[in-house]
Amino acid sequence: MLDQKIFGEKLRNHRKKLGMTQEEVAEKVGVSPQAISKWEAGDCLPDCFNLKAISDVYKISADVLLETESDGDIDAVANKIEQLGTEFIWATANCDRYNNDLHQELGEDLWKMWKGIYFAETGNRKIQEESKKKGNLHIVGSFGQKIWDEEGVACVIKSSLIKKLSTSDQNTIDVMTALCSEDGQKLILSLFCDRPTPKQEIIEKTNMEISRLNELLLMFTESKILEYVADHRSPNTGYLVSGHCGIAAYMMLTAMYVLNKKNYTITQFLVG
Repeated sequence: MLDQKIFGEKLRNHRKKLGMTQEEVAEKVGVSPQAISKWEAGDCLPDCFNLKAISDVYKISADVLLETESDGDIDAVANKIEQLGTEFIWATANCDRYNNDLHQELGEDLWKMWKGIYFAETGNRKIQEESKKKGNLHIVGSFGQKIWDEEGVACVIKSSLIKKLSTSDQNTIDVMTALCSEDGQKLILSLFCDRPTPKQEIIEKTNMEISRLNELLLMFTESKILEYVADHRSPNTGYLVSGHCGIAAYMMLTAMYVLNKKNYTITQFLVG
C-alpha cells in the first residue's frame, strides 16, 4: 500500500538533490507551488498525468517514486543490477568474441550504474555535475576509500575492513613482489580473463626467458592469480587471469596506474 508520507518525503528529497525550489518544479509540471507543497507533505497525491510530469522533471522512474516500502528503492536498484549482470553473462556465452556489441553494451550499462552510485553520494546536484565533468580520479570519505576514474577504475575499500587486516605472510609478500616486477606486469598484461592464451603466444608477447616465465607461471597458478585451462576438444588451451585471486593482479597494476597519474582530482563529500 502506498504510504503518502514516504512518497512526499521522496519527492522533497529528489527536488532538493536537483537544487530546485517548489516554484521551479511547479512551473515545469504545470501546477501551483501549493500543489507541490501538499504532495511533499503527504496531504494528497498527484494524478497519473502529474506523476508522469514529475518523473520526467526528476529524471526518475515513476515506479521508483511509487515504491514506498522501507527497502523498496535499494531492492529495485539491486534487482536491476542483478538483471543486467545476468544479461551480461548470457551475452558473454552467446556472442562471438569478435562480434560482441551486445556484450560491450551491457558492460557499459553496468559501468554507468557503478558511476551513478559513486557520484550520487555528493548529495548536491551542482557538485555532482562538476565532478562528472572533471572525469578524473575521485577519492571519497569516511565510510572508506573510493576511487573512480573514467579510464576504467572503480574501487571501494571499507574502513571497517582495514581494521581487520593483519600483516601478510612471506609467501603473499613474495607473490605481490613478483606481480609488481617488470616481468610480472608483462605476464599479466599478456593475458585475458575470458579466454586462455597459449604459452607460445605468451613467450612472443613478453619476450621473457623460459626459465623466468615458468617460475612466474608456477607461482601465480599456485596462488590462484592465474588459471591453466586445458580443453582437448578445442585449441583453447593456455593461461588466463583467474576468477579467484586474479583481481589482485589487476589491483596491483591499477595501483601503479594511480600512482603514476599526474593529473587527478581529489573530491571529499561531507553529507550531513
